[in-house]
Amino acid sequence: MDDFLNPFSDGFAYTSSTGNDSTEHVSNPSAKKTLSDALSVENAYGTYNKPPKLMAIEEYNRWAKRFEEWLKAFAYPSWKSLKNGFNDGGQHGENLTQTEDIENFVAEQKCIALLHQFVRDDIISLIEYTNSKDLWEKLKVKCVGSAEIVKNKKKLLRKEFDLFGCLKNESVTKMIERFGHLKMELARHGIVYTQEELVDKLFDSLPDEKDWQYFALMLKNTIKSEDLTVDLLIERLESHELEI
Repeated sequence: MDDFLNPFSDGFAYTSSTGNDSTEHVSNPSAKKTLSDALSVENAYGTYNKPPKLMAIEEYNRWAKRFEEWLKAFAYPSWKSLKNGFNDGGQHGENLTQTEDIENFVAEQKCIALLHQFVRDDIISLIEYTNSKDLWEKLKVKCVGSAEIVKNKKKLLRKEFDLFGCLKNESVTKMIERFGHLKMELARHGIVYTQEELVDKLFDSLPDEKDWQYFALMLKNTIKSEDLTVDLLIERLESHELEI
């Protein structure tokens, strides 16, 4: 029998038949990683058949936008139900007789089912709701917080950005890692700084040692300010730290 690739085996194990009809399975770690990466992308962006999945509260803002876009493209009636709310007039589904009422009821139930299926269970399980719109709004409050909480969080993040700097005995690489996390939190809460402001903050955050201050001055004098992006600056800073 010819060799074949078994897609249902662990990590796409390569299976072949020998002369004595015994079967040999060879582990394929790279294929297993490829499958894991593919599943991660599928969860993040969804597919034609299913929407993206919310796996962590921190990912809510990006996920919510993608989930709505998927509903618009592949389940438009359910998206309308999500945005406008659903009211069956006090009737249960089994009592509906008009075609339009039945279609609206089905769209509503599909929306609720999709939310429960594609939001991690521990995030959504304890939310009490009356319809899909109510569930959607309460899910946002749980993931992002109430308006007052969001306001206070934004205030704290802006203050954290203003006070950001390299800690005592901290490497520049570690400082850059913290800066990246802060930048992600700022973006998650809709706080936007220009490239120039981000670059200036990184320069201001460098250690006071003469070597770093001289290197920062050299970068400012050799690279035009409009060409000096955050990514380029980080690359130069990390390379310099390796050299010293």
